[in-house]
Formats: sequence, C-alpha cells, structure tokens
Amino acid sequence: MTILDKLLPISLEMTKRNLTGICNFTNPGVVSNNEILEMYRDNVNPSFSWKNFTHEEQAKVIVAPNNELDTSKMSKEFPEMKSIKESLIEYVFKPNRKTRVA
Repeated sequence: MTILDKLLPISLEMTKRNLTGICNFTNPGVVSNNEILEMYRDNVNPSFSWKNFTHEEQAKVIVAPNNELDTSKMSKEFPEMKSIKESLIEYVFKPNRKTRVA
C-alpha cells in the first residue's frame, strides 16, 4: 500500500538526486485489511463495525496474502518517510475525522 500524496514529492527529489535503478516506490511495512478497518473505526467513525470473511471466503477473493516489498533503498535515501500505518493515520484517517457537535 502506498500513500501517493507524500511519496510523489519524493519522486521529484529522486530525479534531482539522479537516483536510478530498481526501487519499490511504497511506504515501508504492511497493513492488513482488519488493521485498516480498525484504524478507520478508531480515527474516523467510532460506531463503524464490520464482519470478517472466513478464511475460506477470503481465499476465493484474495489471490495473494499480505506481503512486504523491500523498501530499504527508499528508507536509506529518505529516512523521514513514514511507515504505511503511520501514513494512513496521519494523511488519510486524521483529516477525515468526524467532529463532535456540541
């Protein structure tokens, strides 16, 4: 998973630095479907609930399990780059928090 609005500026910096070669252009780390739903509930909508697939149902719709790409090259060049979980919370969920009406 990748949060593009924060990685796209990095692509410009990569061009300025003349960085070449293979680079997995993604945030470090992995996040599961349940973790995303939990972050949504915890950061946006506390009353949100969901029902999980069984493993058998999930196997029918998801071809590959969660995997993690090697982001060591990106992390070395851009140590300020946040993990996928940190990025989701900061750039996706926090800006979409529901405000409480008094």
